[in-house]
Amino acid sequence: MEDLLTQTKFDRLRTQLNETALPLTEVAKQRAQSLLEISDFPTRKNEAWKYTNVNGLNKLLLNASASKSNNKPANTISNNGRKVHIINGHIAEGQTDTPGIKTSWDSLPERYTESPFDALNLLYCSCAVELTFDDSENKSIELVFDNNHNTAIFPRLFINCKKGSKGTVILNFQGAENNASFINASTYIDVGENANLSIHKIQKNGNDTFDLQREYVNQAANSSFTMNTFPLSGRLTRNDLLINVNGSNCETFMNGAYTLKGKSHCDNHTTVDHKVANCYSKELYKGVIDDRATNVFNGKVFVRKDAQKINAFQSNANILLSETGTVNSKPELEIYADDVKCSHGSTTGQLDDEAVFYLRSRGLSEKSAKELLVKAFLGEVLEAVENEEVSSYVEEQIELHFSK
Repeated sequence: MEDLLTQTKFDRLRTQLNETALPLTEVAKQRAQSLLEISDFPTRKNEAWKYTNVNGLNKLLLNASASKSNNKPANTISNNGRKVHIINGHIAEGQTDTPGIKTSWDSLPERYTESPFDALNLLYCSCAVELTFDDSENKSIELVFDNNHNTAIFPRLFINCKKGSKGTVILNFQGAENNASFINASTYIDVGENANLSIHKIQKNGNDTFDLQREYVNQAANSSFTMNTFPLSGRLTRNDLLINVNGSNCETFMNGAYTLKGKSHCDNHTTVDHKVANCYSKELYKGVIDDRATNVFNGKVFVRKDAQKINAFQSNANILLSETGTVNSKPELEIYADDVKCSHGSTTGQLDDEAVFYLRSRGLSEKSAKELLVKAFLGEVLEAVENEEVSSYVEEQIELHFSK
């Protein structure tokens, strides 16, 4: 009985997980285990998790024996470009290393953070993939995560866009509609000097899936980095994006669009840390919340003392389609330099009744009128997506979202 009383929620969750078969150094393993031994699930007392409760993770019944498969999923987004298929958390059989793509490991790289979910990811990593872009041709790689079992999907991703290189990555998470899985992903991104990297993340998960993801980004001088995030479905989605702008003359773009209904919960946390002068960042997140769904946005921009001449802009806008939906938005600026142009803003409202009436007077049904206004509202985000295949796919999913 005493063991049960002292057992943490991480301890209970770990009883449903299989330790990774990937090679870990003993130092990394011990460090991760030590962190989990002193950690428990975050509570509302933790400001970063004030509006997001992850206790439901321990109500999931995970299928620890979900098998690998050599059946390639059909729900890919890109027609061209290379693809890596990950089925039920495992690299698909027959998937071999190719130039720029590494899926087999002698030892996983050590990337330590103080996040217990990172430690959990390392100890129970179901697959690891490294993507490398090393020339100026803008190559595209799509990682397709296809999930049709209630299982634990713990990918560990390394993306390296080397000096002077260009690359596009599509992270495509797909789950069966009634799926109840746990996705726990850690992604480490390095953008080299004069490099240009774009990442598009689509999260179309099962209605009962918990999806916790973290991206750690380091930008070198004169680089450009874009992160487009599209949480489209799932029980709970949490994205933590941390960008360290380490070099001067960098450009950083973050865009997000989300459509929430039922009892789904979405939480986007972003941090941009401007450490040196002469950089630009722009952030735009927009969402539509229906039924009893809840949304959280917390964006923070740091401008360090020596980071003069920074232009940083941040905006979050939401539309509530019901009286029971909830939005908690908190854009933040923390500025220690005096020669900067920074702004932030947040708006939450409902569809314009006059606009709906106007469209209905032109022959549209109320449902069609609202759908048209919602598409126009989210269109500002989609216009910022240069990859037409991604923007077309997201637009199609938004239409399907409102057709049900």
